[in-house]
Amino acid sequence: MSLNLAQRFERYPLTYLPSPLHPLKRLSKELGVEVWAKRDDVSSGLAYGGNKVRKLEWLLPEAIRQGCDTLVSIGGVQSNHTRQVAAVAAVSGLRCRLVQEHWAEWEDPVYDKVGNILLSRLMGAQTLLEGEGYSTSVKDTWQRALEQVRREGGRPYAIPAGASDHPLGGLGYANFADEVAQQESQLGVFFDTIITA
Repeated sequence: MSLNLAQRFERYPLTYLPSPLHPLKRLSKELGVEVWAKRDDVSSGLAYGGNKVRKLEWLLPEAIRQGCDTLVSIGGVQSNHTRQVAAVAAVSGLRCRLVQEHWAEWEDPVYDKVGNILLSRLMGAQTLLEGEGYSTSVKDTWQRALEQVRREGGRPYAIPAGASDHPLGGLGYANFADEVAQQESQLGVFFDTIITA
């Protein structure tokens, strides 16, 4: 039974769904169990893919409806999530401001100049480097970034780290579960354990 989320909630299509399921034959043989991978890394054309786009495509319609002009989010310096927020902003014509915190100890002097943070900058995001460490609480640094956009005359749309704590963030994974159930039926398999990362 399908959840039919698209009939109840607006979605800004950014993914190519369903993302493929691939059997991992060598790993399955090594472990003695059947292991499959759901390939969300190839489910969009946005900045090297990833599962965060599943959530963001359900948040974007609300941002547009509210007349927001800037997506504001937070993550670690090398966050996949913030890279995806930057990509979504670029594709949709919105501005992007990202709070990038030092959530991981890393001694490399170019850590905050390469990788995901560089890609975010290349996609037009303004990145704000902060020295604070990891925490799942609502951060003052993020609140300050939202306020800064308002003071500059912008209309920010707040996206928490990873987007899971956003009221619409769970829709991406509700849709994921529905998609897996349909693929199980099509492939004639049943997954008794699903692990996400």
